[in-house]
Amino acid sequence: MNKIFFSIILLLSINSNAQDLDQLEKELNSGQKDISLDDQARSITLLDAIEEGLRKNNLEVLRKYEFQLNEISYKDSYDDFYFPKLSLKMETSEDHFSENLYRDNYDNASSTKSPTGTVSLGFDDYTLFNWGKDYLTFLNAKYTYERNKKIYGEQRRNLRFNIITNYFNLSRLYQIVKIQKKQLSHTSFIYRLAKEKLNLRKINSQEFLQAKAEFLEAHSNYQAALYDYYNQQQIFSKLIGDELQTTYKPLSTLKFRPIAIGSIESEKLVIRNQPEILDAKLAVENANRDYQKALKENLPLPKFSLKLGSYQRPFSSSGYEDNYNTLSDSKNIEIAASLNMTWTVFGSDGFFNSRVTESSYYKKRIAEIKLKEQFRESRVANNLTHSRIIYLEKQYNVDETKLKNARKVFDKTIDNYIASRTKFADVKQVLEHLRDSSINYENTKYAHLLEKITYVSLMGLDDFPGEKFDNLVEK
Repeated sequence: MNKIFFSIILLLSINSNAQDLDQLEKELNSGQKDISLDDQARSITLLDAIEEGLRKNNLEVLRKYEFQLNEISYKDSYDDFYFPKLSLKMETSEDHFSENLYRDNYDNASSTKSPTGTVSLGFDDYTLFNWGKDYLTFLNAKYTYERNKKIYGEQRRNLRFNIITNYFNLSRLYQIVKIQKKQLSHTSFIYRLAKEKLNLRKINSQEFLQAKAEFLEAHSNYQAALYDYYNQQQIFSKLIGDELQTTYKPLSTLKFRPIAIGSIESEKLVIRNQPEILDAKLAVENANRDYQKALKENLPLPKFSLKLGSYQRPFSSSGYEDNYNTLSDSKNIEIAASLNMTWTVFGSDGFFNSRVTESSYYKKRIAEIKLKEQFRESRVANNLTHSRIIYLEKQYNVDETKLKNARKVFDKTIDNYIASRTKFADVKQVLEHLRDSSINYENTKYAHLLEKITYVSLMGLDDFPGEKFDNLVEK
């Protein structure tokens, strides 16, 4: 009697759960559309994403203004070094106006005097020669300016790489959503088939519950894939400067293409073009010039300057007059030599400014060591990145073969399960293998792309020779 009662309860529970699963399937088929299939999602190609991102990204807009500031800074340095500075100045004395609130009769309560002052057009003293100290400062400004111009180009290139990787990441997640949805469709079919077999007493309740568990697991994985896809949507819209609520449907699929450059050839490009090495080289050159300047600053070297004077018009209550002056009571253009030197005997700069010179020397040595270390790190990064790319290319070949085989095995296994010639455990294993093979295939392609972009960034190039990342799309 107990066995009969337990069987009745189990059948009622199975029928109840089956009804719940039927409702879940109905909601899945007729409910809210996926973001990947939403009619409102914006279809976008890789080229469209790159063009829009380079035009609308907020950081790229800011860099345009930073570029102009860099230009202005260099023009100031250039003019200061090569040309005397001509200035128009106006100076006036203070004039006081006040209300006599307290009936103060003192003269300083207000002023009725006419203002006095000077309007002048003149040159600042122009340095003709100071033993190259000004020239060293100018060279630092010049090469820093040239490096900054390249940095803005490198930052734009990095933005393009970021758009490419995020676009293909969105495309990868889109493919995974489709893979998980196909897995859900397969498990739904198997679940319905298991329910029919249970009613015909061809399988036991355990196998039916296993089929149900697989369907629920597939549904959970599908929702997780959609969640990741939702997150990437917002990251991508922010990157290309679009509205954050915009959703996208990527039209371009990543095409796998092996690299055609060796590590020896790439190492030469790294040493010549890598941004970090260029920064370290500039730091060494600037530090060397700063050290040379510090040595000269500590020597009693005369300074030769040109005094061009100014045209002045002083004015007062008695009228105005025009004159031209350089030194006091002199109207001659003059070349003057001066010697101004201060040595610290005791204090923060050390005896005879020794600490200033010593600090400049240590900064120079630090810059040289950092450059040497950057060379070493770049060579290591080049070799390791090349090795990872070669590994991923081999892995891709394996994943591609595994995926083709998994599809064949799945088709054969499903036919056998329908004909009751194989067990559910075999079907479960085949389903998982097909899903994992499909996902691994997409992940390996994307990982290979990331390593290639890392590799080309190390070399300081926009693309590999003879290959553009813009064209890495399936036709």
